[in-house]
Amino acid sequence: MATKSVRRSISMTPEMRDLLAQIAAKHGRDVKENDLIRDAIRHYLDNQADVVGSRRHFQRSLQARLDRLESTLTFQMLTLTFLLATVLGDESGEAIDEAMATATRDGEALLKQIAALRPPKGGA
Repeated sequence: MATKSVRRSISMTPEMRDLLAQIAAKHGRDVKENDLIRDAIRHYLDNQADVVGSRRHFQRSLQARLDRLESTLTFQMLTLTFLLATVLGDESGEAIDEAMATATRDGEALLKQIAALRPPKGGA
């Protein structure tokens, strides 16, 4: 399927035109002025937080989703901790406190061990 293009006409000051020509010349023959203008418009649109489809909008929505996932994970971990303490009959909470201290202290090493057990991506 062919991509449709929309043509627009813009006006700029002679100073802006001269600066644009200098930037294009600096990049060599591979970069044309219209490429620079298109890139500038793309950059501007991508940084508009309130425009659906922009990178900034995507970043905000992704961050909100990550925050919700973190909150859900925290809730689930606390629930599992409570259930484990109940099953162990550890009313004092010492076993759970010790496990949490160990995870905090040795967390990076534990994560490396877990990663080593995972199959490689794309593999079985």
